[in-house]
Amino acid sequence: MSESTLVSSAFGYVSIACWVVVLVPQIHLNYKRKSCEGVSLVFYALWSLGDVFNLSGALLENLLFTAILLPLYYIFTDIIVLSQFYIYRNRSYPTDGSILSESSALLETESEKPKWSFKQLLGWLCTLALALICMMQFQLYPERMLKMSLREILAQLCGYLSAAVYLGAYLPQIAHNYRTQSTEGLSMAMFIMVTIANITYCLSILTAQAPTFDYLCKYASWLLGASGTIWLELIILYQFYIYRHNS
Repeated sequence: MSESTLVSSAFGYVSIACWVVVLVPQIHLNYKRKSCEGVSLVFYALWSLGDVFNLSGALLENLLFTAILLPLYYIFTDIIVLSQFYIYRNRSYPTDGSILSESSALLETESEKPKWSFKQLLGWLCTLALALICMMQFQLYPERMLKMSLREILAQLCGYLSAAVYLGAYLPQIAHNYRTQSTEGLSMAMFIMVTIANITYCLSILTAQAPTFDYLCKYASWLLGASGTIWLELIILYQFYIYRHNS
């Protein structure tokens, strides 16, 4: 086994180790509070959809073992978190323990109205981003695209869909934190582990072999999905810092 393979495997297994435990703090926090309040359902729903596309593309493209094992495990943990949303769906968790007044209920209803337009905007942005990426692929590398088999095209499509959904998934959570000026209900440990996992995942791909043009093209969508979300995860970690004194 070459040195580059050993280094790549080391980064890959560090990434797997992080992902194995990444959702445990959030699952435990939800269970402890008997509530998923503070966590965006849209965030986890899109994250789960991204994992499905990720796994489909990895299987079609015959990627590294870690690139297949990770999304398979993601889907398993996604099911656990989404089941908590269902189990705790009727349980409110007011921070002051008091009954909401009629006026505050009206204000809450009004504040929730923009969510639908935000979701629609998010959907259009993801669709536009995917279309632009596909157009760039055909414009910049037409010879390579024409030589690709249907299986390879479908794999790349799933990869870019996964990247677009992952990038869009964090926006509802960031927006929710901004609206409430709070990160209550979220696990900081989870986002720290996600950041480490994505960094080591990218390093496992980049150190597997010499980064040739064809190799980078093959993994481009997965690198985009992992490296792009790192900046969004850092934004959420920054929100933990600036909202740390807010209840």
